[in-house]
Amino acid sequence: MAQKAIKKYKEVRFDLAKQLQDLQQQLAETKQELNRLREDSECDAQSREFTQKFTIDVSPPPEKKGYLFQWQDRSIGWGGTKWSLLFVSLETGRIACYESHMDQSPISVLNLRGCAVQDEGRKRDRKYKEKSNRKKNGDYRNEEEEPGYFHVFGIIHRPESDDNAEQNGTDNSSTLLPLLRFSTTSVAEKNLWMDLISCSCAYCETEDFMRGEAARAAERVKQQEEQAKLSQAMPGASRGTLPPLYFAPSVPELEKMQRRKSMSKMPKSSSFRTVTKSRDADSREAQYPPSKPMHVKAAPSFLSSEAPVQNYRGLFNLAMILLVVSNFRLILDTIRTHGLALTHTKSYLSHLYNHYSEDPFHEFPVMSGFLLLQGFLVGAFGIEWLLSRNKLSEALGMTLHHVNTHATLLSCISIVWNQIENPAVGAALLLYATITWMKLISYACANEDYRLAMKSGDVHAIEARLALLNNLEPDDESISYPMNITLGNIYYFWLAPTLTYQIAFPRTPRVRMKRVFGILLGMIACAALFTFLVAQIVNPALKLLVIDLKKTNGVYTPGILAEYWLKLAIANTYLWLLTFYAYFHLYLNFWAEVLRFGDRVFYKDWWNSSELASYWRLWNMPVHMWLIRHLYFPCLRMKFSKAGAMFVVFFVSAVLHEVLVSIPFHMMRPWSFLGMMMQMPLIIFTKSLVRKNPGSSIGNVIFWLAFCVVGQPTAVLMYTADYQLAKDRAELGENTTGVTKVDYPAELQGS
Repeated sequence: MAQKAIKKYKEVRFDLAKQLQDLQQQLAETKQELNRLREDSECDAQSREFTQKFTIDVSPPPEKKGYLFQWQDRSIGWGGTKWSLLFVSLETGRIACYESHMDQSPISVLNLRGCAVQDEGRKRDRKYKEKSNRKKNGDYRNEEEEPGYFHVFGIIHRPESDDNAEQNGTDNSSTLLPLLRFSTTSVAEKNLWMDLISCSCAYCETEDFMRGEAARAAERVKQQEEQAKLSQAMPGASRGTLPPLYFAPSVPELEKMQRRKSMSKMPKSSSFRTVTKSRDADSREAQYPPSKPMHVKAAPSFLSSEAPVQNYRGLFNLAMILLVVSNFRLILDTIRTHGLALTHTKSYLSHLYNHYSEDPFHEFPVMSGFLLLQGFLVGAFGIEWLLSRNKLSEALGMTLHHVNTHATLLSCISIVWNQIENPAVGAALLLYATITWMKLISYACANEDYRLAMKSGDVHAIEARLALLNNLEPDDESISYPMNITLGNIYYFWLAPTLTYQIAFPRTPRVRMKRVFGILLGMIACAALFTFLVAQIVNPALKLLVIDLKKTNGVYTPGILAEYWLKLAIANTYLWLLTFYAYFHLYLNFWAEVLRFGDRVFYKDWWNSSELASYWRLWNMPVHMWLIRHLYFPCLRMKFSKAGAMFVVFFVSAVLHEVLVSIPFHMMRPWSFLGMMMQMPLIIFTKSLVRKNPGSSIGNVIFWLAFCVVGQPTAVLMYTADYQLAKDRAELGENTTGVTKVDYPAELQGS
């Protein structure tokens, strides 16, 4: 009986629910009919007039926010994904990307005026594994619903004159530059985003949008100022870097209230007071009971992981004091043992000046090398000028470009190897030759791309690239190939702090002379400190190392290795950090300020790298951008895998590092090359550590140990031993390098 009653109850409930659903549907249809009748009754001659004019009112589309995968075209990683999951916001004609929905400042903001949305189909998810036979057999109602795919769409720059594409409903992908690319696993989500972005692009062409831009621009400036203050107070951590160490700001002192002359308008103070039973403070304190609870809540220790964010400024100050005291003691110890080494440096510089003052171009071949670089620069300009005027065929012109470019590096290698004995002088010439070689490769390849686009009639491609640039000079906003083929243009690129050529660069309004002089003073201070550390700490340690190696016939004993390893680790770290600051911050900013070069992100926060791959992406942005554009992506276009392309990048980088070290020392050794190539398994290891322990400092500690404690001191020890052995052989008459020897002062022999 109970089961029958329950069954009957369910049937009655189902019938009632169905009747309720029918009534709700009838009510909705009735409301729609009433609204239609009301609208019909309100229509008059004005509505008919409106339909005849066909005026279209484009209203602001609805906003949309959500997470999408964005393609990262300026970042490469060893086995890492090129698609980052970002929070995307579409609001009133602009699309902004954030690290997460909690962030206030966007990574990038794109104005959709002059843009369009492009359906790029789908791409396979290589990490997806099919779990059933139905999925393997492809039993789906629609092919787009098949799992294991990402559905891709992009935002492109559409030229205003491209009318044929609009009429045909198709776009030529060669003329449309992808500004942003997104992907999602849902087809419905992709279609919704595309519809809303398309409506936003249409709305951006209306006058209402343009009128509102001025007011929104002022509001954005205020928001950016507030966000800049917040980011300075508490900067965020990007992917692959550590979160910031928090230093609490000091509490401002309260200003004393000024005494008023008249208190008649103030309320009576008695109305704001309460009276205790005992007005004696001492007796009040004496009433403190011995049973009053001291422990009132559960709380962790200040240094435990469960504790809230703490202020470690005091410990940071202690660490700085210990660092200064310990290193000052080291300097005093070297002065007491070896004397003040700067006096020897002064005599060395004066002797070097007297030796090379007679015939600097013959006796000082580095000057001849720098003059030779100018010839290769003019040669590259001449070849490109002939190509732009169709005086040379494409194949012959690019062949001449490659010959001229590679001759730049090979000729300077020959000069350093055969004519320059001093390793520091040879390294300086070879460094500038390598920079010029990389610049000329970029100059030839970029102009080839511009030239082929012009020959194929694809003018919109260059216009689309210029549309990405901000802070351009008025003359550069409409520049096109071959207007950029001038001698001044190539020399500006040669002096500019960048390795990747483009038709125009962002510029600053003016040169700030105070900043220029400040940078020059900083460079002088860094040079003085660098010279002092080398002369006072490194050179004496290397002299003692040479003496100890002679006693052991050039064999490193464990005692010698451990002693000088630790001695050189600290000094080498100081020199490395000083070199980084002097070159990447001061020297490059000096040329950027003098040339009004706008983009000055020469490095990022590599010191927070939690994995080795992040360090190589962040510490040298000009080289990283060059490798991406002229090595990594060309390898991908040649059907290399991502891992294979990354191997090529590391291999070329390792070869260049070895050339910059071995050639100035006139000995071919594999230590720098092996040090670079051995980082590839270390990159994989640190990447797996970060994946298993996100936010941990283990990867950052391994990074510092690998570079400052193990890697660089080991390289210095190996090159010192090999260089001293080669020097001893040269003194015995076995020198085969052809380098003209310079007689140094007696106190510098052996250094």
